[in-house]
Amino acid sequence: MKSNNALPKPALLAALLLSVVMPARADITIFTNEASFLSAVSATGTDRFDDLPASELEAQLSRTAGAYGYRINVGPGDGGFFPVMNDGDVYLAPTLAADVVRFNTFSPGVFGFGGSFFATDAYGSYVPGRTIELTAMDGSIIASYTLDGSSPTSFLGFLSTAPLTEVSLRTIGEQGNVYWATANNVVVAVPEPSSYAMFLVGAGIAACSVRRRRPARFTSAK
Repeated sequence: MKSNNALPKPALLAALLLSVVMPARADITIFTNEASFLSAVSATGTDRFDDLPASELEAQLSRTAGAYGYRINVGPGDGGFFPVMNDGDVYLAPTLAADVVRFNTFSPGVFGFGGSFFATDAYGSYVPGRTIELTAMDGSIIASYTLDGSSPTSFLGFLSTAPLTEVSLRTIGEQGNVYWATANNVVVAVPEPSSYAMFLVGAGIAACSVRRRRPARFTSAK
């Protein structure tokens, strides 16, 4: 008689591979293509911010994305958040342009984070040609990515081999331009077991091949 707890062979292989690969070396993969990110994760949850009122909010928000919980903090200034509506869609930005937005305190098991990140002006309208930087941390690895000229329809995602602890979002000032780092459609997820385990093995082999030239802090997926 087969046990009801028996894992299917692909899932069992994935679990074994994860248990072998993950402790050896942590990595954060960056995705600039949403379809590629979604194929590497499962059980996604999305926070669209559409429930937020168009009025100034506190500097710490407790949010949910599907089955997951997380928090958003802003600082170091004394402002908070100011959700803005644009063509029926709600964007989330800090009240002060210089503040850093931090997504953290994720539910256990969250390895993936993504969304749309771009610049808006004082009225909440999208501003093209501005530079936004995102940084992901998983407790041991830090990976940063600079978005040049991102838009509300662009996507950036991180997928770590360890649970994410924080993702931060900030502007990079350009010749005195004032603009606000803005987020929308934030996605959190867990890794897709079989495909992600295979990816980790491939990434480990690739890392070995380039380690003599320079140590890789993170890999990138288009």
